[in-house]
Amino acid sequence: MWSALGKYRAIVVSIALFLFLDASVLTLNFYISFKIADDAVGVNLAGRQRMLTQRTVKSLYAIDNASVKSEAEATAINELEMSYQLFSSTLTAFEQGGYTTGAAGEQVELKAVSSPKAIKAIAEAKELWQPLSKEIQQILQADSEQQLYSALGPAISYANANNLKLLSLMNSLTVELESIATSQAQTLRYIQTGGISLAIVNFLFILFHFLGELRTNDRKLEAARQETTEILNTVSEGLFLLDEDLRLGNQHSGQLSEMFGGKEVSGISFSELIGDLVKSKDLETAERFVGLLFRPNVKDNLIKDLNPLTEVELNIPDKEGGYSTRYLSFDFSRVAGEENKNTVLVTVTDVTRSVELARELAEEKERSEQQMETLTSILHTEPKTLKRFIQDAFDSFSKINEVLKDQGRTDSSMSRKLNEIFVEVHNFKGDASALELDNFADLANRFEDDIQQTLTKNKVGGNDFLKLAVHLENLIRYTESVQEIAEKLASFSVMSSDNKNTPKNHSDSSRWQHLTKLCYNVAEREQKQAQLVITGFNEADLDEATESLINDVCIQFIRNALVHSIEKPELREARNKNACGRIDARLCTMPSGEIELSIHDDGAGINYDKIRDKAAASGQWDQNSLANWSNKKLLGLIFEPGFSTADKLSNDAGRGVGMDVIRSRVQAHNGRLKISSRSGIDCQFTITLPPQKQASAAA
Repeated sequence: MWSALGKYRAIVVSIALFLFLDASVLTLNFYISFKIADDAVGVNLAGRQRMLTQRTVKSLYAIDNASVKSEAEATAINELEMSYQLFSSTLTAFEQGGYTTGAAGEQVELKAVSSPKAIKAIAEAKELWQPLSKEIQQILQADSEQQLYSALGPAISYANANNLKLLSLMNSLTVELESIATSQAQTLRYIQTGGISLAIVNFLFILFHFLGELRTNDRKLEAARQETTEILNTVSEGLFLLDEDLRLGNQHSGQLSEMFGGKEVSGISFSELIGDLVKSKDLETAERFVGLLFRPNVKDNLIKDLNPLTEVELNIPDKEGGYSTRYLSFDFSRVAGEENKNTVLVTVTDVTRSVELARELAEEKERSEQQMETLTSILHTEPKTLKRFIQDAFDSFSKINEVLKDQGRTDSSMSRKLNEIFVEVHNFKGDASALELDNFADLANRFEDDIQQTLTKNKVGGNDFLKLAVHLENLIRYTESVQEIAEKLASFSVMSSDNKNTPKNHSDSSRWQHLTKLCYNVAEREQKQAQLVITGFNEADLDEATESLINDVCIQFIRNALVHSIEKPELREARNKNACGRIDARLCTMPSGEIELSIHDDGAGINYDKIRDKAAASGQWDQNSLANWSNKKLLGLIFEPGFSTADKLSNDAGRGVGMDVIRSRVQAHNGRLKISSRSGIDCQFTITLPPQKQASAAA
């Protein structure tokens, strides 16, 4: 080990000597300080002994001068007893060592005196104290006034004869203990002075002996640093070293600072370098990854794929006040150092162009996939149904656009606009979901999310409607692209049919096939099982307005049945029901010409308690009043805008939009809506519409 120190031997010896001196001085300081503290207690109690001799004599005279059995006599006796006990116990502690009562009433430990003068003083004092102690004991143990005063005379006589001698002996003890304490303090000063002097000498030796060597080494290091700097300034990548504390070294390539917008990077921590570029969670992951490279048992080539910093976005301010976006890639390599101490070499490469090309390819691929998905959706949708969907979509977009152009200024008008837009978007999403046009449904769902977020604001302004306009624009563009593709496919289909002289076959059954798909998809999302049985739809001859209304009503009621009424399979089996629920949609034309639509399910029916609880939780209705509401009155709440009994928000429920719109549209057609429900058994919605000519006139 000595040979391994090499040129550092002298400085190691000097430092070790310095530490030894410090430790020695510190140890002696502690030892002597404790002795001085003990001596201080002894000096204090020796001084108290002088005072106690006087208090004892004073107490004897006070007893003698007090009236018989008076309060003054009792006080004097108590004072005598206390002084006697303190003097005796302290004298014994000075002689033999032990515990006595301190100045503040606490128990303190005294060591037996060891100096000849102190021992002599204690011995003589004890010899004088013992006769007086016996006389005092007789006074304290007296059972009568006669015994008390019989013992008091000899005690006072003895005290008068020997008090000054006893006081002189206690003075001698106090002086001796003070002398010992002073000697200890002087010794402590000598030790401190000697230790500091030796430390200064040692420091001067280190200073003058190694100053020349340090200057020589500095010159060598500066030359090496200059060479390294020249090399680092020529590379195009950002290079730097990380130590085990994940701090950057002072040496790095000139390109590194430029990559980070001229930021000073020497000596900063790795988190300071990239903390503004990545999320805190990603930063922790990166630090853990780099930490693995400092473990000797981990092979760095096996963890290369775990690198989380292969593409980091960096926004750098430019001269024009804007920002330029660049992407950096970090590569980490272990560098073996001396004495098994490793560092990590980090190479930062600007991969902006590669990232941009990859994103362009990804965007092009996404557009292709979206077009393919759109084409697939169109091919799986009956042409007439798709055409009607597109027409209804543009009608809804037109209504939304008119609402957005409304120049409302008050809070109530802003909320009204948002609710009107919400209704249109929700109905559009329902139609898209029923036809399995998922792209439309996703766009509408994001539209709804932003509307609800805006509704929660305390103050809604005109700027809040800008992002809604963007959503509308995206929907319009996407719908136009779908319409264009659908028209091209329709023209190809017509040309193909004409060329082959095949007769056209329009099947009305396909018009309502989307309801069956809707039932299956919603049931799957809700983790339930259900089948939809459609009756009478193909036989009904409906005009366009009535068919649109019945379509929207069916979509809403089928969703409601699956979300709120049909139970999950395990619960249905527990209730002795078929695991697969059943929904019956029946459409018929009455002899009077009226059209009747009924949606019946064999689920749990309407939960009135849940309606009451949700209403109370909303704060819009008084809880005490709700407790007295009838089921019929509670049923009216499901048609209130924004009211929903769903436990959570989903694509199929929870927004409180739908039932109120259905009721409004039915009423606009002069129709009637009837609800019947049996708890745990079933639920049925029945809508009766007037003959179609009357309905059209009403609409």
